[in-house]
Amino acid sequence: MLGIVLALLSTVASGLSVVLVRRHSAGSNAFNMSVVITIVGMAMLWPLALAEQKLNLINLAGFLLFALSGILSPGIVRLFYYKGLRTLGASGNSAIFSIYPLYSALLAVVLLGEGLGFENWLGIAGIILGVIVIDLTIHGGAAESRTGRNNLIFPILGGLTLAAATIVRKVALDVSDAPVIGVAIAYVFSLIPYALILVSSKPVRRDLSLKREFRWFWVAGIGQATSWLLAFYALSYAQVSITSALLAIEPLFVAIFAFVLLRELERVPLKMVAGIAVTLVGVILVML
Repeated sequence: MLGIVLALLSTVASGLSVVLVRRHSAGSNAFNMSVVITIVGMAMLWPLALAEQKLNLINLAGFLLFALSGILSPGIVRLFYYKGLRTLGASGNSAIFSIYPLYSALLAVVLLGEGLGFENWLGIAGIILGVIVIDLTIHGGAAESRTGRNNLIFPILGGLTLAAATIVRKVALDVSDAPVIGVAIAYVFSLIPYALILVSSKPVRRDLSLKREFRWFWVAGIGQATSWLLAFYALSYAQVSITSALLAIEPLFVAIFAFVLLRELERVPLKMVAGIAVTLVGVILVML
């Protein structure tokens, strides 16, 4: 029960921070937002990790697994997610991203030979239908460019990467049961993709303005760090399938917060709400 409560609180914190990022996303880019939110998260998490005094619980295998999970997520995932946020809006991007538990189930069938029951396949059909409804809502059902629809690739790739990172994170917690230190290590290594991009791209270095970005995104950085910390603890108390399914209801909270806080930037039409609802029912059925 505690794992369920922690996962739900993580989802609320993440949904609110996504909407806060969206408020200023038009004046920034995915790289800048990712770097600032990660740095703020590190500044919050490491004092907590050191105060917990559980460094002795981290062995080499746990350290390497936490590091790998951090490179994947929030590292790479955050770049995909915020790119989709800028192009699809908060509600649409979050709704498509949230189907990542489906990827884990399908990979288990293909790679591990695990079977799916009737309710699971019914859930897959619901997810596909929900995504189609969301896609039609975002693009008006016609007359948009291929470029606009191709932007769906960003939340899809983000979801695939997060599905892989969640499995690695669960194994890491089984090896080293220290969630606060684990998420702090993950945050440090999530900077590796950003450092590689920064070193290799002159335009990225030119466009990086930390002073401006901190002013816009520091609150969202605290919200995301809180969300990740709660998610790590949730994985300590609940199975991956249960935790992933609960975290996947983030679009509902994004839609609620977007309706309250983003009325001047984007609207949440009834059709999208219906698509989100169908998608979430599908996710729950897949995880049964």
